[in-house]
Amino acid sequence: MQKEPANGLGISRVHDYLTTIYRLEEALGIAKTTEISKELGVSPATVSKIIKKLEERNLVKRVKYKYIKLTEEGRKIAEQIIRKHRISEVFLVNILGFNEIDAHIYAHYLEHLPDIIIEKMYNITGKPGKCPHGNPIPGIIQLANKLVNLSNTKKDQKCTIHQIAGEFLEILRYLYNLGIKIGDTTRVLEHTNREVILEINETLHVKIPIYIARYIFVKC
Repeated sequence: MQKEPANGLGISRVHDYLTTIYRLEEALGIAKTTEISKELGVSPATVSKIIKKLEERNLVKRVKYKYIKLTEEGRKIAEQIIRKHRISEVFLVNILGFNEIDAHIYAHYLEHLPDIIIEKMYNITGKPGKCPHGNPIPGIIQLANKLVNLSNTKKDQKCTIHQIAGEFLEILRYLYNLGIKIGDTTRVLEHTNREVILEINETLHVKIPIYIARYIFVKC
């Protein structure tokens, strides 16, 4: 097993940062130091140090010191890992019967498997275009699908949940524990600056804080 170097920037750490930035860009449009810090469980100062090293490797770049952006090379690496992760999730859910949260957790172990194994899993699962949380699998041509962020919906709008963007564990646990899943039909009962109140499948009423609603994309 490859050891982490003393400077804390081993290959697994590099992958953690690149995929986190990728997921944040996917979900929120940009990746800020504070968001990276929160997701990886390290201090903002540590994030800044690692980002500087990744800049030196031409994997990321700072944009006016406001947010972090993947370079072409950084995105290529991130997409390779994300592809393996999301194919693994589909395999774990559809073939092995894991629930969506456990599949996300265990997919972190499978995303480092050789390409030949991942592609076998991809074929066995019917060459899926999205993961169980509705996120696109990199390398697959996606049809245009006009989705709206839940935080931008209005009262009485009827929508279908299509994507939990970025598939961050905290967000997934919160939503799945509420009983919300991809494909659910919703109606916006109330929409304030603090929360969105939804009726799910004409039966369940749930309150979703705005900071979580911004990770949910729907079709209305």
